[in-house]
Amino acid sequence: MSASSTPELATFADVRAWLLAMNPPGRGLRVQTHEDGPLALARSRATVTVMAPGHLVPERFDHLLVVGTREELTQALQGFTDPRVHLLALPCHPLLVARVVEAAIESAEAFARARVTDQLLDIGLALNAERHPQRVLELILKHAREITGADAGSIYLVDEEADEIRFAVAENDSVPTNLGDHVLHIGDGSVVGNAVLRRHVIRSSHLYRRTMLPGNFVRHDRSIDQELQYQTRSMITAPMISPEGRVLAVIQLINAKLGSAPLRTIEDFDERVRPFTADDERLCQSLASQAAVALESARLYAEIQSLFEGFVRASVRAIEQRDPTTSGHSQRVADLTVALARAADRADAGWFAEVRFSADQLREIEYAGLLHDFGKVGVREEVLVKAKKLYPAQLQRVRARFEHMRTALLVERLQTELQRLRTGQPEPLGHERDYQRRVLEVDAMLALVLEANEPTVLPTEVSSRLTAIAGESFVDAAGQRHALLQGDELEALLIRRGSLTDAERIQIQHHVTHTYDFLVRIPWGQSLAMVPDIAARHHEYLDGSGYPSNLPAERIPLQARMMTVADIFDALTASDRPYKKAVPIPLALDILRAEQRQGKLDPQVLALFIDAKIFEGGARP
Repeated sequence: MSASSTPELATFADVRAWLLAMNPPGRGLRVQTHEDGPLALARSRATVTVMAPGHLVPERFDHLLVVGTREELTQALQGFTDPRVHLLALPCHPLLVARVVEAAIESAEAFARARVTDQLLDIGLALNAERHPQRVLELILKHAREITGADAGSIYLVDEEADEIRFAVAENDSVPTNLGDHVLHIGDGSVVGNAVLRRHVIRSSHLYRRTMLPGNFVRHDRSIDQELQYQTRSMITAPMISPEGRVLAVIQLINAKLGSAPLRTIEDFDERVRPFTADDERLCQSLASQAAVALESARLYAEIQSLFEGFVRASVRAIEQRDPTTSGHSQRVADLTVALARAADRADAGWFAEVRFSADQLREIEYAGLLHDFGKVGVREEVLVKAKKLYPAQLQRVRARFEHMRTALLVERLQTELQRLRTGQPEPLGHERDYQRRVLEVDAMLALVLEANEPTVLPTEVSSRLTAIAGESFVDAAGQRHALLQGDELEALLIRRGSLTDAERIQIQHHVTHTYDFLVRIPWGQSLAMVPDIAARHHEYLDGSGYPSNLPAERIPLQARMMTVADIFDALTASDRPYKKAVPIPLALDILRAEQRQGKLDPQVLALFIDAKIFEGGARP
């Protein structure tokens, strides 16, 4: 810096006036005035605020130069502990002012470089931790703007197959921005298209003075500026190139500016917009390379996640095709269990105050819910879809026997009548009435069998007359005697709840083992490692009476306890089961409470399910 042979500067006003008169006071410096007196001296992304001790210290500053008398500075020192504060004692020669200002600027630049280094480290950590491609783009743009001081910016995704570049995310501190479905073609006709085609960074400082970029024939399109009533003065456009050499996206930063306030007026654009520097370009290029790796990783993760999702959905489809009677059950159980987990995660008091579920854990619960019945593919189909206590073929045989018994009664009556006619004997008194009574008894027995064949949700006492019916028999035309009910048929009809015999129930219960054996062979990774355990424990009860392992309460995961409640509730209330009617929600909740009182269900989980009205999350099919 140089200084004139002016006398010493004695007050802050003198220093302020000298700095303004010397504007620019040094190479690359820009001066911005404030209404309350302080000045902002900026170079690149470093800013020094020059102020008197009596002025209000700004909440945020890069570097502070306090100018005043020794007495004023002595008092002011008590309030300054930040190492970014420089002091200038008055009176002093302008040459000293120039030297101190230059030292403050250099110190501010060093601090800015250290801050950028810290930001780059933070960006790397943040990008490595983020797996969602859209949020990766948002992080990239946010940090790139912070580092370079850009007022606005946007990111475009590249579709090389379609020869298109599509808007993905945009930010602007000064005007609302919504580029919607803005699409560009890859080529020399636009700044973004040229950056993709040439695979290089484009930097310009004069876009509002001339639309043609220096050194090439790319023309800046002002139509968006005109639509937004904005001015694009300086710009950096950098392609994000993957390690394999593919251009994945393009980041474009607009208007590097002094200060953080929005650009509202022409004066703002004239006085506060600065060119992007070579350092800005290198940083942007470095960040674009880093972002390309993060974006590629996020996309790969998203593809793997989509593959997993497709596999899970295909597996659910296989379950439903195997057992169409429970179509939709897996999705409903997954939805109910996830909703219950979210309610537990939101709780800030009570038993669930310390319970928290991450996004991966919620997805883990969802997948376990969707696949909790997959093992049914290993159960015999006739058992799996058994709608009544008797199989259709069994019921057909039972009906045939009753029909044969009617026929036998009729044949017996006709033979008796024929014998009477041959002998000329009178018809026995009440003979016809006895025949009709026996036919009605057969019909009543069949009606009782058909009634007993209907499964029930709650345990019911089956009439002891079934045993008597099993003892009834008839003689066919060949002289063979047949019982109306066989042993396996009587066993099925005597079931007190549901439609399965003990042997069939064991087969069904084995579906949980099949589920675990199937799921445990899938490499779920660390984030989804509990899917097999959650799915395999949803039929375990806290009192140890569940299946398949009769586990004690402490070995049943909370997620599985939640799924148990959801599974039972849906099984009770679903109307897509051909073997039973849907149970009204109040009755279903009463049944769940009864199960809890017996020690089977977790009381806290059930209370949350009821209090949070999880069951109202969607219409029952």
